[in-house]
Amino acid sequence: MRRLLLFLLFMVTTGAIAVFSVQNATAVSLRFLAWQSIQLPLGVLLVLVAVLALWIPYIASAGR
Repeated sequence: MRRLLLFLLFMVTTGAIAVFSVQNATAVSLRFLAWQSIQLPLGVLLVLVAVLALWIPYIASAGR
């Protein structure tokens, strides 16, 4: 049952990101302190940030 709920949560989140990405296809750049990224569509940037947010705890725990 828990796996089904996690799968449904994943699918709803993925669908929401897909709809948001299609509706906001304008190019944006990310700025952090003195660093600025290249111009990317908002959806691509959102996916990259989501993947990074999912992998950072995994990489941090592997270093222990």
